[in-house]
Amino acid sequence: MKTFTQRLGTPALHETGKEKTESNERRSPINERLSTVSQDRTGSPVIKEETRPEKAQAEGKRASADTFAASDFAAAQASNPSAASAAAKPGPGFGSGPARLATGLGMTLALALAAKALALIPGLNVVGQLVLALLLGIAWRAAAPVPASAPAGLAFASKKLLRAGIILLGMRLSLLDVVHAGPAVFAASAGNILFATVVVYAIARRMNVGPRLAMLSACGTGICGAAAIAGISPQIKADDDETAVGVTVIALLGTLFTVAYTLVYPLLGFSSAEYGFFSGATLHEIAHVIAAASPGGSAAVDSALLAKLTRVALLAPVALALGVWAARRERRGADEGAPASAASGAAGSAAPRKAGVPVPWFIVGFLGAAALNTIGIVPQPAAAAAVQGAYLLIAMAMAGLGLNVNLAVFRRHGLRASAAVLLGSVLLSLLGIAEVYVLRLLG
Repeated sequence: MKTFTQRLGTPALHETGKEKTESNERRSPINERLSTVSQDRTGSPVIKEETRPEKAQAEGKRASADTFAASDFAAAQASNPSAASAAAKPGPGFGSGPARLATGLGMTLALALAAKALALIPGLNVVGQLVLALLLGIAWRAAAPVPASAPAGLAFASKKLLRAGIILLGMRLSLLDVVHAGPAVFAASAGNILFATVVVYAIARRMNVGPRLAMLSACGTGICGAAAIAGISPQIKADDDETAVGVTVIALLGTLFTVAYTLVYPLLGFSSAEYGFFSGATLHEIAHVIAAASPGGSAAVDSALLAKLTRVALLAPVALALGVWAARRERRGADEGAPASAASGAAGSAAPRKAGVPVPWFIVGFLGAAALNTIGIVPQPAAAAAVQGAYLLIAMAMAGLGLNVNLAVFRRHGLRASAAVLLGSVLLSLLGIAEVYVLRLLG
């Protein structure tokens, strides 16, 4: 077998005597370094891993993973000790199935029932159960910490129960009433939604409000307050902070405008039916509409509900349209953020992907429930009970949002959004007054 120097092809074999001795002395440090490198390579983790049996390799990988996990936990603990500790040990109520949801759902149910009781108090009935549930959740979060076992139930209430509540809310809507209202009322409601959505969104964006919060505020102003925000939020992928801020802004300004409407009613010179249409076509929440129209009597309330429910019926197509808008906006942002080289390479390797139209199945369910109520298959007491259940589920969702709300986010974005909604609502009210005069001329 050839020696290491023979394999290298060195002329050492032809050296003799003193030359060979000097050459070997010069080569000794080199051989030592080569030997050291060889030992280092043999002792490296890579070489050892290649020569281990499969079982040993698996154990080594697990140990390496444990090492990385430990280092990640140490880093997390250094940056946020309380969060790391909470992640390290599960809180009470954690487990599988319904047990892990119990704490959060229990909290939202308690707050929803408390909000329902408060809404029966004169004065607070103007605010409504949904808004009160949100405000109670915010107050709880500000006064006491949320239990570590609550987030799973809060998330379930804010998403799953919210969708179920919107579906059941369709039992309040009769599509025949929308048809019987006539094309003039339908056109006015559609025009108001379009006007409020575009104007409030544009104003909010000019005030540096984020696009999702701006759209939620615009839809809450134009369609039906908290219920619209709850229905639109999943379509545009708004987070809990944005949804809670949007609902709070609409609640505060809707209440303010409700009081203002009752004060200016004697000065407007409208009939009861005209004042009811004006209230239903421009105010935010159904609770706001009923409270504001009450001074005009039953005729005003009926007219207000008809105009308002026409706006509610348009929630489904608006949600679909906004889902498409959000998908295109997201795709456009991704295309603009991609490097030009990557874009050209992708264009050469694959065809451009078309974004699918998001289908809000809960909105489809909302229309299905409205259709059942219109046909009359569901008995009226059962439909009324379904509507009460819908408000309870949506109130639980609002309480869950309130318990997750970040007051710092509201202070940072809520004031600007409030200013945008205030200005947009004033303009919408002026448009509503003009519509009353146009409808009077049309007879």
